[in-house]
Amino acid sequence: MNHIAITHNPFLVETEFLINGHSPSESSNITAYGSKRLQLWVEQIFDDLQVLFNGSNDFLIEFTGVESDFNDIKEAANNAIQKGMCVELKFNPVAPAEERLEKIKALMTRVSEESPKFANYLANSDLKVKQDFEDALNNDFDAYVVATMSSGKSTFINAMLGQDLLPAAHEATTATIAHIFDDKLHGDAFYGERFDSNGNLIEQNDAVDLATMTAWNADCETKTITLNGNIRAIKENNNVRLVLTDTPGPNNSQDPEHQRTTLGFIQDSKRNPLIIYVLNATQLGTNDDAQLLRLVADAMSKGGKQSKDRFLFVVNKMDEFDPEKGENIEKALNRVKSYLEENGIYDPNLYPVSARMAYLLRKQGELTRAERNYKTTIADSLLEEPSMAFPQYMSVSASVTSAMQEKAQNDEALQDRAMWRALLNSGLPAIEAIIDEYINKYSFPMRLNRAHLAMTAAIERGMQEAELIKQLEIDEQALSLLQAEIQNLKARRDQGFNTQAYKEQLKLEGRDLPMDVHNSLNELEKNVYARIGELGDTFSGDVSIREAESKIDVASKDIKFLFNRSINEYEKAFLSSQEIIKKELNKEYQDHVAALFPESSALELPIYQALKHSISAISLDIELNQNDISKRSVISGYRTVSDATWYNPFSWFSTREEPIYREEDYVDLQELWKERIIIIRGQFTSLKGDAVQRIREDKDKLIDNYLAFLEGEFSTKFAAILADLEQKVENQTQRENAIAQAKTDIEEIRAIKQELEAILQF
Repeated sequence: MNHIAITHNPFLVETEFLINGHSPSESSNITAYGSKRLQLWVEQIFDDLQVLFNGSNDFLIEFTGVESDFNDIKEAANNAIQKGMCVELKFNPVAPAEERLEKIKALMTRVSEESPKFANYLANSDLKVKQDFEDALNNDFDAYVVATMSSGKSTFINAMLGQDLLPAAHEATTATIAHIFDDKLHGDAFYGERFDSNGNLIEQNDAVDLATMTAWNADCETKTITLNGNIRAIKENNNVRLVLTDTPGPNNSQDPEHQRTTLGFIQDSKRNPLIIYVLNATQLGTNDDAQLLRLVADAMSKGGKQSKDRFLFVVNKMDEFDPEKGENIEKALNRVKSYLEENGIYDPNLYPVSARMAYLLRKQGELTRAERNYKTTIADSLLEEPSMAFPQYMSVSASVTSAMQEKAQNDEALQDRAMWRALLNSGLPAIEAIIDEYINKYSFPMRLNRAHLAMTAAIERGMQEAELIKQLEIDEQALSLLQAEIQNLKARRDQGFNTQAYKEQLKLEGRDLPMDVHNSLNELEKNVYARIGELGDTFSGDVSIREAESKIDVASKDIKFLFNRSINEYEKAFLSSQEIIKKELNKEYQDHVAALFPESSALELPIYQALKHSISAISLDIELNQNDISKRSVISGYRTVSDATWYNPFSWFSTREEPIYREEDYVDLQELWKERIIIIRGQFTSLKGDAVQRIREDKDKLIDNYLAFLEGEFSTKFAAILADLEQKVENQTQRENAIAQAKTDIEEIRAIKQELEAILQF
C-alpha cells in the first residue's frame, strides 16, 4: 500500500507531501498544491495520486492538520472508495485555529504595550497591511439568509433568535435589509436602528419587538435596519460575532437597489460569506428562484470546495409532509436535488428542516392555542415517525453531529428530553453547528493568515530600520565613502526624477485598461448578449394581449436581474483593475528606487544595501481615498439622474408605451422584441461604456496618487532617512548609541518573529 503523508497548515497556507517517504517531483500536479488552500485541491487529489502511480488504487493517507480539513480529506477518500479505490486514513490532529488566534491576539496586545516602537512599525505600514490586521482582529462573521417568497425565511431566522422579531406571513414581508448582530450583553432585548438610503439614522429603539419591525419594514424611508441582541442559537465566543442578515426577495423590496445588494452577497468571491438559501420544500420552480439559482451555480463553479461549502440549501417546511399519507421525505428531497441540478447546481448541501417547529420550541412567552396544537402535532410526528428525523438526510461530519446534539440538549427553552429530541429532529441545530464548522474551517484560518502577513510586514520594516543603523559599525574610511554616496543620492533624486517628462510618461502609459480587466469585461458583455438572445428566442408568434403582458413581465424581471448582476460584475472589475494597476505602479516604484542606486564604489558596503532596502520599504500608499471611492456611486447612482427608459428596466417593456395592445386582439411578439432589443442593447452598451470610463478614471487617479506620493511622502521620508544617517555618520557618540540600540531592537524583533512563527507552526 502506498503511503502518502500530507501536512497541511491552513494558517500559513502551506502543504508538504511525502510519497512513500519522498517529495514528489517538481513537475507533479501534487507539488503545485504546496502553496494552495486544501479546499482548492482536495477534490482531485485521489485522481492525481492514481495517475502518479500508474493506476494503482491502494493508498494510506496520513494527514496532519486541523480536524475540519481532515473532514474534507475523509469526504474525498469516501468518494474515491466509491470509485473502486482502497483508501485508509490516519489523522494526526494539531491545535485548532481558534486557540491559535487567541495566542496571536495576546501576542499583539503584549507587543503593543511593551514595544511601542514595534506598534509604530505596524501603524506606519501601508493601508493593505493595516487592513489585513484589522480584518484579522474583526470578530464579525457574515451569514446572509436568501430566499424567495413563502419559503419561511423569517420563521427560520426567528427560530435562531428564539423570539418573534421578524414579521412572518404568507404575503411579502421583507422589504428592507436587516443586519442582526449577536450581542450577548443585551439579554433578550434587541437594540435597533433604522437608516435611510443615504445612511442617515432615522430612528432607534432600545427594545425592538415584532410591532416595531413591522412598522419599520413598512416605512418606505427605511433602507437598512441593524439589530443588536442575543442570537440564542449561537454560543458565546470571544473570537467571533455572528452577523445574520435578512435579505429581501429578488423581486420583493420597496427599494430596487436591494436586489443588487442581495445579488452582491452571492457574487462576493473575495470574502466568501456564508449564504443560507432557504427553499420551500412544498413549492419549487418559481422564476425568481431560477434567476437566483443560476447566479449561485455560477458562483459555486469557481474557487474549489469553499465555493460549494459556503452555500447551505435549507429545505424548509418539511413538517408539511405526512408519511402516514404516503408522502416520502427522501423522494421529496430528491425532487429538490433534481430541481437544483436543472439549474446547474450539482451535489448541493441539502439540509431539510422544520423552522416552524424549532421556532415554537424556542419561542419565549405564551403560545397561542393554534401554536400549541401545531407544536403538539408536529412534535409527535418528529418523535414517533423515524423518517421525520431530518438530520439523517444531511451529509455532516462527526463534529457537526456532536455539536448539534449538544446545542439541542443545552437549549434553555426546553424542559425535557423529548423536546430536545424534537428540536434536534427539526434540523435547525444542525444548521447552527454547520455555521460553527464553516467559521472554524475558513474564517479563523484566513484571519490568522492576515494577522501573520501584517505582523510579518511590521517585523520586516522594523528589521530593515534596525539593520540599517547596525551597519554603521564600520571604519572611518567607509563612513567617509558612505557620506559621499548620501550626497550623490540626494542629487540623483532631485535631478533624475522630479521632472515633468517623467510624470507625462506615466500619465501617457496609464491610458489603457489592464488586459485582464479588458478580457473580463468582454466576457461579461458576451454573456449578457447571449442571455438577451435567449430571451429574444421566446418572443415569436402571435399571442393574446394577456399572454403578451405575462411574457413582458417575465422578460422585464429577467433583464432587470441581468442588469443588476452586471453592475455588480463591473464593481468587481473596478476592484480588480485597481489591484492590477497598483501592482504595476509598485513595480514602477521599485524600478524608480533601483535607478537611484547605480553601480558605485559603495556597493560593497553592507550598509549601502541596507540603505537601499530601507528606502525601497517606504510604504507605497496610493489607495483611493474616501472622496475618490465615493465617486464610484456614479455607476450605481447615475441611473437616478438619467432617462428612466434605461435605468428602470421595467420601463423597457412598459405597456403604457404600447397603446396598440388595447386596440388589437393579438400581439406580434417578434415585432415587439425588435422594437425593444434596440433599447435594451443600447442600455447595456451604455452601462459598459460608463464602467470603462470609471475604470480609466480610477487608473488616472491612482497614477495621480502615485506621483503625489513621490513628490510628497516619499521625498520627505527619503530625505529623513538620509538626514538621520548623515547625522549619525558625523556624530560618533550618537552613532555608537544608535548602534547599541539597534542591536537590542534586532534581538527583540527576532524574538517576536520566533513567537509568531511558533504559534502558526505545527
